[in-house]
Amino acid sequence: MSRNGLAVAAVAVALCLAAPMAAQQFENVPQAQPATQQPAAAGARVGVINFQFAMASTQEGRKAIEDLQARFSPRQGELQKMSDEIRDMENQLRTQERTLSQDAQAQLVRQAETKRKALTRAQQDLQEDVEQARNEYIAKLGDKMEQVVNRYAQEKSLSLILNYGDGSNTVIFATPAVDITQDIVKLYDQTHPVQAGSGGTAAPPAARGASPTPQRKPNQ
Repeated sequence: MSRNGLAVAAVAVALCLAAPMAAQQFENVPQAQPATQQPAAAGARVGVINFQFAMASTQEGRKAIEDLQARFSPRQGELQKMSDEIRDMENQLRTQERTLSQDAQAQLVRQAETKRKALTRAQQDLQEDVEQARNEYIAKLGDKMEQVVNRYAQEKSLSLILNYGDGSNTVIFATPAVDITQDIVKLYDQTHPVQAGSGGTAAPPAARGASPTPQRKPNQ
């Protein structure tokens, strides 16, 4: 987020990538299996979940992404404008090198450098503000998600839940039958519905890694 041309979509990505921080709260939480599916093995009931995808797919998660985008889009536009101005100055120096006087060139260089420093500071400020706002959303969603996972695990008598969405490669193989990601999303939305008109009905993020198959690693 400290680069020129920072994309607004990065805010949504930041939220999704931050989910593992909240997921760490569930390392010792027994996790569950969908009600319509049978245990993968006799004895222990095991479930797997893509926690990043689940958090970002809830109605509240999608609304949080929308809120972050709406909140920081104006500042992103300002940064893009500053970046464009710097690029125009650099182009002017390059194309008018022979026609501009040395004083004019020196002045243009100083203006570009001043604006570049201002852009760097503004980018850093935006990054800090986005991270703070994102972490607030993550903490809020994480607390509720913990309650939902606990409830689901108790109701389905699950002995273990593994997260395959944190990039740790903990889960090497799992069948779709033990993937509880969508069940947790549904239960979360039922427990914490977003009011109509509050912007929580946006299309869910791409479901990459949402349902592991026997031929794929769950965390890919």
